[in-house]
Amino acid sequence: MRLEICAVAALVVALSGCSATATKNPRIVASPTPSNANEIVIYEYKFVPFMVTVAAGTLVTWINHDIAPHTATRRSFDDESFDSGTMGATQIFSHRFRKAGTYDYLCVFHQGMRGTIVVQ
Repeated sequence: MRLEICAVAALVVALSGCSATATKNPRIVASPTPSNANEIVIYEYKFVPFMVTVAAGTLVTWINHDIAPHTATRRSFDDESFDSGTMGATQIFSHRFRKAGTYDYLCVFHQGMRGTIVVQ
């Protein structure tokens, strides 16, 4: 019986040590960054970078690095409307901007998520 109590006590001490270590040193995950000037990363409910400036004819790519689904959507009556549809984690969407202008867009699921593409 005494051996069992010692074994349980040792297990409790060992597990509490692991728990304390995990609390003191949480795993830090670096935020993803765009791999080029024409890429927008979706991370922590933001479009990063918020504003991108490109030349007319440039293909801009969004990649979702969030666990939540998102969209990159611009609804308008001109020819630069776009909608990624629902993008799950690691999904990619691209749109070619053909004419100069400023194009604001958002995530339809999280309308506080906004971004801007400036085409020169």
